[in-house]
Amino acid sequence: MSSTFPRQLVLAFLAVKFIFIIIYETLTRGKGKCKCTTKLEGKVALVTGGNSGIGFETAKDLARRGATVVIASRNIEKSEAAVKDIIEATGNRNVFYKSLNLLKFSSIEKFADEFNKAYDRLDILVNNSGSSLAKQSLSEDGVEKVIQTNYVGPFLLTELLMDKLKASQPSRIVIVASVAHEFHDIDAEDVVGMKPAGVWTRYSNSKMYNILWAKALAKRLPKGVTANALHPGVVKTEIFNVLSIKVRNIVLWVIGTFFKNSEEGAQTTIHLCVAPSLEGVSGEYFEDCRMSAANRVTNDEKLVDKVWESTMTLVKDRLPKSL
Repeated sequence: MSSTFPRQLVLAFLAVKFIFIIIYETLTRGKGKCKCTTKLEGKVALVTGGNSGIGFETAKDLARRGATVVIASRNIEKSEAAVKDIIEATGNRNVFYKSLNLLKFSSIEKFADEFNKAYDRLDILVNNSGSSLAKQSLSEDGVEKVIQTNYVGPFLLTELLMDKLKASQPSRIVIVASVAHEFHDIDAEDVVGMKPAGVWTRYSNSKMYNILWAKALAKRLPKGVTANALHPGVVKTEIFNVLSIKVRNIVLWVIGTFFKNSEEGAQTTIHLCVAPSLEGVSGEYFEDCRMSAANRVTNDEKLVDKVWESTMTLVKDRLPKSL
């Protein structure tokens, strides 16, 4: 009785929180829109997962502003089609695709090496790629696949591109997190995600790590480089492909009817990339193009540092000695 009762309270609290989030998302749809007219000629932007959904809309907007845009993803056919569509829509021919598989440290290293050689600057890094897998499994690097795609892989990529970001000051690191972080069950001693957990928990944990990462970066970056995390909104994207066909169709219909489309969902990401008012702002969490409050756990400085240290230990052998 004593152990069951508190658990029921926790579940009831989470259910109420979930309902509140859904109501909020419905009422605020379309209200968060980036209104900045910032131009980006001469700038270089890298968008992971830029071949579809929020990433595609972000890449298109940055290209429209004149930036050289590199889409990084693993689906060659879809990425080449995205590049073509963006060029046709914006008239900007400086849009390119480079292969990147965040599930393989070797692919991340290869991508970073080629990018650093090909480009003399990196003004905007958008860590947008996201994944959700029904089955819990480890990558070849020994990290749970959702955690690696959404957090550890982008972490390594960012560190390997850090010298370029520092040399391009003022530069920005934008991390696409999610309100799903509210339902986390993280363990700073288990960054690799070895403990058994369902698909929702693993996804939520990865997004909590994203926000803690932004805060950790803000404490360590030089003044001219910023890092911020965001919730794009509940958006109809390929992240729901993990669901069965029948359930997915129902979920996507509900999202398509009541929540944001990809263009609307990209607005906060774009805002963090270009808003002049955010120069110097770092380590914050945003939604609907406004600074917001993440779960209070993210204010735990000891947790922020512990997760950072655990992740650095995980990837340190992949980093140059100077880092």
